[in-house]
Amino acid sequence: MIPPLPIAFLYWGRRGAMPRFSLDLAQAAAARPDIALHVSISYQNDLFARYVSLGDRLLPIDTFASASGVVRTLPAIPRRIGDIRRQLQERGVRVVVVLMPHLWTPLLAPLLKQDGIAYIVVAHDVAAHAGDITDIAYRWLLRDLRHADRILTLTRAVTDALVASGRASAQRIDTLFHPDFNYGGVPGLLRGGRSAGVGEEAQLRVLLFGRILRYKGLPLFVEALELLARRGLPVAAGVFGAGDLGAWGDRLRALGVEVVNRWIDEDEVASILARYDVMVLSHTSASQSGVIAAAFGAGMPVVATPVGGLSEQVECGKTGLLARRVDAEALADAIGRLVEDRGMLRSITDEIERRRAERSMTAFVDRIVAIARGIVEAPVSTLEPQKSAVAARRQPDPACSGQ
Repeated sequence: MIPPLPIAFLYWGRRGAMPRFSLDLAQAAAARPDIALHVSISYQNDLFARYVSLGDRLLPIDTFASASGVVRTLPAIPRRIGDIRRQLQERGVRVVVVLMPHLWTPLLAPLLKQDGIAYIVVAHDVAAHAGDITDIAYRWLLRDLRHADRILTLTRAVTDALVASGRASAQRIDTLFHPDFNYGGVPGLLRGGRSAGVGEEAQLRVLLFGRILRYKGLPLFVEALELLARRGLPVAAGVFGAGDLGAWGDRLRALGVEVVNRWIDEDEVASILARYDVMVLSHTSASQSGVIAAAFGAGMPVVATPVGGLSEQVECGKTGLLARRVDAEALADAIGRLVEDRGMLRSITDEIERRRAERSMTAFVDRIVAIARGIVEAPVSTLEPQKSAVAARRQPDPACSGQ
C-alpha cells in the first residue's frame, strides 16, 4: 500500500476569487486517503472561519490586510515565516503547493528548498493586468517561479507566455485547467424557467460580474448593449462589481442596466448568478478567468472575447460562444445569437452540466497529487510536462469563430 503523501497547500492572500478557490481545493483534498493534508492560509483570509473544520491540518499565518500593513509587518516576517517552516518540518511535509504567489512566499521558497521540500507554484499570470497590481510587485511575486520544482498553469496561454518571456522552460510547466467554483445553490434553478422557453420573446438576461478594471473591457460591453438595443433584441443586463465606472456608468443606467457598483460579498454570489442567463466577458486581455469558473459552477453559459485563456475555457458552441473579434459589434453578434436561438442556449446549458465532473476541483486535485508524487518519487530530470485533457480540448474553434 502506498503511504499517504504529506502535502501542504498554501494561499496567503485574503480576498477575491482565490479564498473560494483554495477553500474548494482544501475540501476536495481533505477527502483523499492517499495524502496527509496540511493547509496554510492567512488569518486575514475573508473566508477564514470556513477553514476551521480542517482542525489540526490548518497552518494559519498572520500576514496583513492593507497597504500600510505591508510596511508595518516587515519586522515580523522572518519570525512568522520561520514558524511556518518549522511546522512544515515537524509534520514531515514533502511537497508545498503555492496556489498563488504572495509577497512573502519568495522569502519562504529558498528555505523550503534547503529543507528538501519540493516546491510547486501555480502561476496565474505572467505580468500584472492594466489597472491591477503594480508591475514592480508582480515581478517580485514571479521570483517564486525560480525556486519551483514544477510550475502549474491553468491555461495554455499562460504556459506559452511564460516560455516566451524566458521565465520558465516548457519542461518545468504542467498545463492543467481552471476548475469550477462552487458558490452554493442549485445550478440553473431560477435561470432554467426563462431560458428553457417561457416564451421566446422573453428577455435574455446577461451579466458582467467582477471588479471593474481596465482590461475587463467595460466600454465594449456598454457599446455591445447599445448595439443590441438598436437592433431591437430583447436583452436585460446587470453589472456587479467594485471599480470606477467613469462615464460608462451613465450610459449603463440610460440602458436600464442593473448596476451594483461595490464589492460583492461571497454570500451574495450564488443568488446574483441565479438571476441571469448568460455571463459576458468583454476582456481586452486575459490569462484565464475565475468569473468563467463561477459561471460554469452555476450552470451558466458564457459569451467571451477571444483573448488569452478565455478561448480555452469557453468551448465555442459547447459551453458558450466566442466573439469573432475583440470589438463591440462582434460581442453584440455573439450575444444576439443566443437571444435569437434559445435552442442553442438550452443545448449549451445541458453541455455545461454534462461536463461538470471533468471541470471539478476533485479532478484538479487528482492532477496536482499525481504531479507531486512524480516529483518526490522520481528524479526531476525524468519528469515530462503533461497537458491536461481539458486544456488540450479547450482550444479556439475556427468554425465557431466564423459565426
